[in-house]
Amino acid sequence: MNDMFYHKSETPNLNTVFFKKDRNKLKKISKTLIISGGSRNGNHLIWSLLDGNSNLPYLPGEDKFLSQIFKRNLRSSKIFEKNLLKKKASFLRKMSGETSDKWIKIFKKKINKNIWAGKRKNNYPNLPPLEFPKNIKEINYPAYKNYLDKNFKNSHSFYRIWKLYLRAQKLLANSPRKRDKFNYIYAESGLRRELLYLANNKFNFICVVPVRKFETFYFSKIKAKFNSTKINKKFLNEAWEQWFHKTYDYIYLKKKYSKKFVLVPYEDFENSKKRKKSMKKLCKFLNIRFERINLISTHSNNKVLPNSSFPRKVNLYEKGGQYYTPDYKFPKKKIPKQYFDLYASLKKYFYK
Repeated sequence: MNDMFYHKSETPNLNTVFFKKDRNKLKKISKTLIISGGSRNGNHLIWSLLDGNSNLPYLPGEDKFLSQIFKRNLRSSKIFEKNLLKKKASFLRKMSGETSDKWIKIFKKKINKNIWAGKRKNNYPNLPPLEFPKNIKEINYPAYKNYLDKNFKNSHSFYRIWKLYLRAQKLLANSPRKRDKFNYIYAESGLRRELLYLANNKFNFICVVPVRKFETFYFSKIKAKFNSTKINKKFLNEAWEQWFHKTYDYIYLKKKYSKKFVLVPYEDFENSKKRKKSMKKLCKFLNIRFERINLISTHSNNKVLPNSSFPRKVNLYEKGGQYYTPDYKFPKKKIPKQYFDLYASLKKYFYK
């Protein structure tokens, strides 16, 4: 493996005043737990298993705030700064769901119950508010909104709006815990350039990175995006490029900042027989106590169905405690040859 970082080509100019100003203060923000592997790699599974742990803050759900800062600055830092200056806190809230305020939709229950994060349609413009099937969560949106409005105060640097947003997002939980080992918790799939920037500037965090084997990632990705389980050249190229580039970048981050990243295999947590041993290892790395609730997928302590791309099979989880795996075996001869060496290298970093 070389030291290429694929997401570098999609990184905005980090030498602007917005990114440079106060960046030495990022290390002063209280400790944060981040859950971020590639999409369709088990992010929802991991944070739903951690959800009930009394040593962690409640996570209201996945948020697009952090990646949107980078995406919008990549497109035009001038437009981003203009919107920040003009729209202030309302601009920050609308990044939570990519282009709309995700949290107000949940608060007002303006939710399409047939679309959740794992069943997002290819042409769906925003992040679906629903995290898991049949699960609508109560949140304290007024506290979140009021905090942002009251404390924005011309926050025109990355440090200032990131700190502000972490504090506001924590208020979405109706019953904050008092024994948190981490002061903040944040989940968003696919963060790489963002995590590299945070690590380079000594932000105090640990990131849990679930990685799924390509053989099952393929079906989850293609089912979610194209509503198909076929194996053809177009789909294979699509799935492989995403899996390879993201996995490679997460290995890069782990090698560069080993204490800030813990890579874990999705399959160890999907399998109920392996889950206890795997959760204990993860909790040990995070320096939190393993609890029985960590064997059950929950959201705000309520049991949830899996965030699956296969909705008609999702109820299998209620019977056997297993996440659904399609009844299709990926032909070994069609797996890209690079995969086997890369996954062998990847396994060396699991739980370390």
